[in-house]
Amino acid sequence: MGTNLQEILEEANRVLKQGGTLLVAEVASRFEDTRAFMTAMAQLGFKSVSKDLSSPFFFLLEFSKTAPPRPRPCAGLRLRPCRYKRR
Repeated sequence: MGTNLQEILEEANRVLKQGGTLLVAEVASRFEDTRAFMTAMAQLGFKSVSKDLSSPFFFLLEFSKTAPPRPRPCAGLRLRPCRYKRR
């Protein structure tokens, strides 16, 4: 839910050991482009292990740390604000 997504993921990379697992569970409507997000995660040193995009509400993505992040901004790390519905 943070707004500084790149810094959050760089810190996750820093604290994980090589081969460590990062799980991302996020509201599906926040993703603008899932493919661009996956490419950006590769730039941050994570390899996609599995992804479950079957739910219309939440995406579950699993990554493994493969390398330190490349020191540049990752364009695909934009997420939309959450859309809440009144019920």
